[in-house]
Amino acid sequence: MIDDIFAHVTSHYPEHRAVFDGKNNFTYRELYVKQQQLVRYLIDELQIGKGEKIVLFLPNCVEFILSFFAIAEVGAIVVPLNIHLKEKELRYYIDKCGISAVITDSYLLSQWGKIPSYMQAIQFILFDKLDILSKNILNSLSPENDFHPSMETSLDDEFLYLSTSGSTGRPKIIPRTHYNVIAGAENVGNALEITNQDMFLSVTPFFHANGLSNCMFLPIMKGASIFLMRQFSPRNMLRLIQENNITILFGSPFIFSTLSDIADRTFCFPSLRFCLSTGAPMPKGLGKIFFSKFGIPVRQLYGSSETGTISIQLGDLPEDESSVGRPLNTVTVKIISKDGRELPPYEVGEIVVKSPVMIKGYVDEPELNKEAFSNGYFKTEDLGMFDRHGNLYISGRGKKFINVAGIKIDPLEIENVLLSFHKVRAVFVTGVKNRRGTEMIKAMLVAQPDCSVSEVIAYCKDKLAEYKIPRIIEFKDEIHRDIMGKVAWQ
Repeated sequence: MIDDIFAHVTSHYPEHRAVFDGKNNFTYRELYVKQQQLVRYLIDELQIGKGEKIVLFLPNCVEFILSFFAIAEVGAIVVPLNIHLKEKELRYYIDKCGISAVITDSYLLSQWGKIPSYMQAIQFILFDKLDILSKNILNSLSPENDFHPSMETSLDDEFLYLSTSGSTGRPKIIPRTHYNVIAGAENVGNALEITNQDMFLSVTPFFHANGLSNCMFLPIMKGASIFLMRQFSPRNMLRLIQENNITILFGSPFIFSTLSDIADRTFCFPSLRFCLSTGAPMPKGLGKIFFSKFGIPVRQLYGSSETGTISIQLGDLPEDESSVGRPLNTVTVKIISKDGRELPPYEVGEIVVKSPVMIKGYVDEPELNKEAFSNGYFKTEDLGMFDRHGNLYISGRGKKFINVAGIKIDPLEIENVLLSFHKVRAVFVTGVKNRRGTEMIKAMLVAQPDCSVSEVIAYCKDKLAEYKIPRIIEFKDEIHRDIMGKVAWQ
């Protein structure tokens, strides 16, 4: 189980640095003691039981890590949510998942609006009001002499509810078991040969599938160290990599592009072993630009919330930057034609995946499950091919999502919000590339003559997370669609 892994690592590396947040160092022993105290609090004070769903509404911080492993030991289910979501969006998850408690901080409570006052059944745990992180509460707890609740959990028990954009304008819930989570981190850890000597710079949000698995759970599982970044600051990030001997950096194409733009040759990163780009396709030429600035390649990691990491580009980098490398050892990938035939190398088809990390289906989505899974494989809807060496190439994205810095956004969700504004009569939302080659949200509206851009943005701010608000808004006289209902222009 996940909590057993944490105790095992602590027993091997009790005084090794686990987490550094820029101000405070926490050894594995210190982290473990605080986690055990939080377990006691959840059980004794809040009476949290097995199978209950607990929201983690926190940035990248020590509190997130403590809560993650405490919930595992209690036998409950972690529901990490984007801290930029607003009341209307959060209400959906409460209804969909059946939330029992929310672990957050006081300064984030306003995001929940009136929910705490009218949903009394949900317990709100404000971490800044607890004393879990106080240095004066350390006691004699250790992995050999600790407190274990009488919660019997198995590897097949659900432990994690992730969310991803859906094709119906609402998020889908992705359930992962203890086994799925462990197998996913083990896959990546083995491929990158992670040891307890590695130092991760964790800037990818932990509420994101990649951030949670590869930037938080993986280093802890291997006894490595984590340097926490709550938010992306490019100049600060360059300094931190140099000063803290960072060896592993996961990021999005946006992050690596921004670092390339502001850096000069005075920056040198001899400690870095891997820079891994995930969440979106890398713009053409970015890898070569980054290498010319820092002397280390950016390697692509391909995966999904449903399957975990599928492949990593390791070894010599090919000239064609669209390669995402070979599938990991326990992952099976096939390229399938429209009529279901497995295609040979160099023929493009849909990428389908089978792995021990892969989920069996979405929560309460029987029709979607029939569409998304077939013969034990998950249909990614991405288009790609293999070369004769077994390298996987992504040639197109079948899903109509907008990819904003690695976060998949369903345009239908934004369209539904815009259509609820009384001055808007018709709308089309799409993604457009900026000068860095990354996507932004563009909305084209048919609206009343007195409707302004500032009004539209203000309306969206009350109902959508900041990253979902369109960055480009255009007013049109009409939105033309073809016979298939597709927009005939962009």
